[in-house]
Amino acid sequence: MSDQIVMRKPLGIVDRSALRVIDGLSNVLMVVGSVALMLMMIQVSADVVGKFVFNSPVPVTLEMVSNYYMLAVVFLPFAAVERVEGNIHVELIYAHLPRAVKRVLDIITYLLFSWLLWLLVTGTWKVALKKYKVGEYIMGSYSIAIWPTRFLIPIGCALLLALVLVKLVRAVVVLFRADLDDTDGPADGPVDPIAGTAI
Repeated sequence: MSDQIVMRKPLGIVDRSALRVIDGLSNVLMVVGSVALMLMMIQVSADVVGKFVFNSPVPVTLEMVSNYYMLAVVFLPFAAVERVEGNIHVELIYAHLPRAVKRVLDIITYLLFSWLLWLLVTGTWKVALKKYKVGEYIMGSYSIAIWPTRFLIPIGCALLLALVLVKLVRAVVVLFRADLDDTDGPADGPVDPIAGTAI
């Protein structure tokens, strides 16, 4: 559904403000995820070189990669990926449907996605709080606290939930206001996420 609510007209000041906040937060989380990816590459490379050249691997590489880096790389950029339509969309039938049917399907999709994200956020937040209270850590050559990473999943999913709710509101408005829906035509010009053209 790549033509889902790809609007070139912002729907209002609340819509624009919400997207600015979401964009700012998702950019911060994307930077944190990118830094985690670079640190993971450096640590894994150093571990391989240390293991095979110096016969001395970097300690806690497996623990750091699986409990810190991977969670940050996977979950923190969720909203940024959705914001630029980076997820896979299959449009075999959708592209040929009338505008109103597309918008109804968008609404149903966003409702179901919101419900799933709500379950993820609330469920993982409860687990994160529980692990924080017990001070979860992993034992190995060194003990490493892993409770902080439990908060990465609900943070990434919560920001994605906020974005999906904005998209849901837009889809409802556009269903009843066809004059605001110019998604069926090709985008003319570069995408401007702040002005609402990438959603």
